[in-house]
Amino acid sequence: MNNSAIKEIAFQLGADVCGIAGIDRFAKTPEGFHPADVFPQTESVIIFGKPFVRSVFKAKSNAPYTLVRNMLIQKIDEISLRMAERIEEEGFDAVPIPSSEPYEFWDALKRHGRGILSMKHAAELAGLGHIGRNTLLINREYGNRLWLGAVLTGIALESDQPADTACPPDCRICLDACPMDALDGTTIDQKRCRQICQTSTEGGGWLLSCNLCREKCPFSRV
Repeated sequence: MNNSAIKEIAFQLGADVCGIAGIDRFAKTPEGFHPADVFPQTESVIIFGKPFVRSVFKAKSNAPYTLVRNMLIQKIDEISLRMAERIEEEGFDAVPIPSSEPYEFWDALKRHGRGILSMKHAAELAGLGHIGRNTLLINREYGNRLWLGAVLTGIALESDQPADTACPPDCRICLDACPMDALDGTTIDQKRCRQICQTSTEGGGWLLSCNLCREKCPFSRV
């Protein structure tokens, strides 16, 4: 299988973007979160995504945003599983990666969690965009609205070229918009963020109650 065949599968399954990064691009990945720490036979990482509906950022309620986010998780995880199945049918190994939880790493003191693979960093290495000051992946076509998934495979594929997108050099809209001062332009203080980003409703449900770092960024309207 080659890059074109892999991407054709991704698009057939419903992905809107797809990029590929060879294992050599992950040399600086922290120990424990390297693709080979998850699947030692990894030769390539396939990253794909679907965008949020742009109009949810115009809604006065965050309930639509929460709905879209939850549905995107389901859709992306479904694509991951189906892609892994298709690759295995061709005789190659493929391991789907959860697009959200469960976390295997959790720092209770800092309320800081990490997935087994950083999707946004993998997407940046696969040429799908760059990581902005709001710590979100910014893609040329879909801005910061992508939800990402990944499959690790034993197929040695050609890495895609890095993207040429970038935040404007003096832009700090996301930093100034954050009510918790959780952003410093490079990382996010998850403990501060989590204090307000999710709330419980009286009916026993929950709501993603703050998405200003995504909403206020000009790339949310791309």
